Amino acid sequence: MKTKAEKRKITVQLWTPLLKKLNELAAAACLNRDAYLDVVFAHEAAMLVGELGGKQNSDRARAFIKQCFAELKDFQQVSFTLTSETADALSQACDQVNVWRDAFANRVIYFLVAKSSAIEKQFDFKFQDHTNAIFDEGWEIKSLLLGPRLVAIRSFMSDDPFLAIRAALRCAYPDSEGRLHDLQLGYPISETAKGRGLAGFTVYLEDMYVPGTQENEQWHKESAELLSLLSDVADTHAGSTK
Repeated sequence: MKTKAEKRKITVQLWTPLLKKLNELAAAACLNRDAYLDVVFAHEAAMLVGELGGKQNSDRARAFIKQCFAELKDFQQVSFTLTSETADALSQACDQVNVWRDAFANRVIYFLVAKSSAIEKQFDFKFQDHTNAIFDEGWEIKSLLLGPRLVAIRSFMSDDPFLAIRAALRCAYPDSEGRLHDLQLGYPISETAKGRGLAGFTVYLEDMYVPGTQENEQWHKESAELLSLLSDVADTHAGSTK
């Protein structure tokens, strides 16, 4: 006889626009919100560790991501009832990567509720340009349409929730290998909170992009040298065409 899974509540600071959209879409889809999030968080916790492949934020990177997160300002505390197994996996994955758990939870929920146009803008691709790659990943249209509806729903709900995003990323940027959680959101290197956008939903950031680190100072120095070199080349080319 299958034993009932032990449940536990976790409390997350969730960006209010995400919470509103999550509740709205879950209700419209006739979903038990927390039960579905349990499945999604369990899957994405494993993907976080796997996609980062041993990479870990420095403490300064972790703090900067948390700062970017706080800059979004409009948050509500919300409790999710998850299985203890998923709650533990979520915490352990975030500890392993050295990222604040709430940043990762908001990131996952963002990908669940964001419009395709918003995701396209974040990653600079169009889903319609990669439809073959997406369907090649295993979405069996016939089984979804012709099989028992509840079986199709169960299969769909237990699949990779971000299969289409990962497939499109692999197709648009082969070097990324579709590693969704290895990619930044927003624009962390911007000098303003508004310019950084959703950088607080980033889960891994190299120190070269973290203000105040030696790596960041070196990156700025090399970037300035490159811009100077390109400017000199442009001036030389303009002079030779006169």
